[in-house]
Amino acid sequence: FCSTQTTNSILHRHRCSIQAILATCLSLSTPSHSSNKTTMASNIIKKRLLILGGNGYVGQNMCHAAIQNNFTVLSLNRSGAPSAASSTKHLSPSLSQVEWISGDIFDQSAREDAMSGVDAVVSCIGAFGSNDFMQRICGDATIEAIRTAKEKGVTKFGFVSSAQVYEGSVGLKLPPSAPMHGYFQGKLRAEQELLQSYPEGHVIVRPGFIYGPRPVGGRVLPLQYVGGPISFVGTQMGPISSLIQAIPFVGKECSSMVPVESVGRAMINSLEGSDKGVILDAEAIRAR
Repeated sequence: FCSTQTTNSILHRHRCSIQAILATCLSLSTPSHSSNKTTMASNIIKKRLLILGGNGYVGQNMCHAAIQNNFTVLSLNRSGAPSAASSTKHLSPSLSQVEWISGDIFDQSAREDAMSGVDAVVSCIGAFGSNDFMQRICGDATIEAIRTAKEKGVTKFGFVSSAQVYEGSVGLKLPPSAPMHGYFQGKLRAEQELLQSYPEGHVIVRPGFIYGPRPVGGRVLPLQYVGGPISFVGTQMGPISSLIQAIPFVGKECSSMVPVESVGRAMINSLEGSDKGVILDAEAIRAR
């Protein structure tokens, strides 16, 4: 009897030891839900995006869209960060997270330094002036950036172009002496360079007039009160819209007006979601 009791006691102790070991292994191999979340969050690597001309009207909204989509954002501009008078309050939280780099887009070393380690580049560069000036700013600046990005191994490149850059465009047929000739031709040349250098990694958006709250000289111009109604008449009024769209140049502009936030959202969503090159007209920009 004593022998049987001793044997049972030994077996009981072994069972308890085995159960304790199994429980310990289970707890170690099955982390808590909160621990899982922490581990997953720490494994997320933000993509690095360089925005050229990010302190401008369109560029600031581009920065905002990128920050909202969890990018690490850098911006190369001649004057660095935008002043308080040149930005709207609702963008301030996002703009405060941007790494602002002061530099000249025509300075190769500045471009190379800014593009080191970035995954994508977006050019929002553009300006109005003489035709020679617009050729240089709207064309040459982005062309130089595309070539540097290619050399640095950047995988994607986005460009804010113009609604007038398309086959058969009246804007592209303007004589060299006409106002805006340099603007449209500059954008066209930049597009051609981008398509050649990034046949599978380009995102081109072609908006017309871009509207929304625009800070100018410490005041905010409500451009949405101009662009919104014209866009509605140009796109949403059936036969009337069709008649307007048939007018050379003017019709394309009236049907291509888009909100500034849509331009940023369309660009960033396309950079993230497409493995092939895409060109978005105004309708596609609004849909994104």
